[in-house]
Amino acid sequence: MIKYAKIINEETGLCSVGTGSNIDFYKLMGMVELDVEQSDVDNNWYLKEKCPHKSEEEKLREAKEAKYTEALQGAKDYIDNEAVYQYDENNSIEATDGNIGKMTANAFGLAQGAIESVTWTSKEDNVLILNAEDVARILLGLGVVQAEIWNIKFVAYKNEIETASTIEEVEAIVIDYKED
Repeated sequence: MIKYAKIINEETGLCSVGTGSNIDFYKLMGMVELDVEQSDVDNNWYLKEKCPHKSEEEKLREAKEAKYTEALQGAKDYIDNEAVYQYDENNSIEATDGNIGKMTANAFGLAQGAIESVTWTSKEDNVLILNAEDVARILLGLGVVQAEIWNIKFVAYKNEIETASTIEEVEAIVIDYKED
């Protein structure tokens, strides 16, 4: 693209480019109209014919890394904000890491006889009085919910990302943990 620019390094073609509209200022700075391009390697401007570009393999790798990060963050966000274990028809419990930790501590307290029951408020704001068997069932259920997210859904996205052979295929992958 034609822009007002000044060559900084003749060998590499690195340029200083005026990206605004003050042409008189650019001319005063010694800039002239040159055919320049912004590099996707370092975001600097170069003479078009010397502009370095990432290889297609590198672009594909970066696209896969970005999609993998999206899938990983999506799983974490889903667990922290939406994943639930349906305890009974009226009560569900969020399958967060924090709830698993609290429920595990309660299970130890019950097993050691330090406590006789656990009071827990469900997602629907119902107060539940839980015994050791209830806590064990909930703990198992929460673990199953998380395992399904990590070992089934996340792994499926990861495999889909790994097998994609073009950037377009990677970008077409929709990460949505709400889908069944």
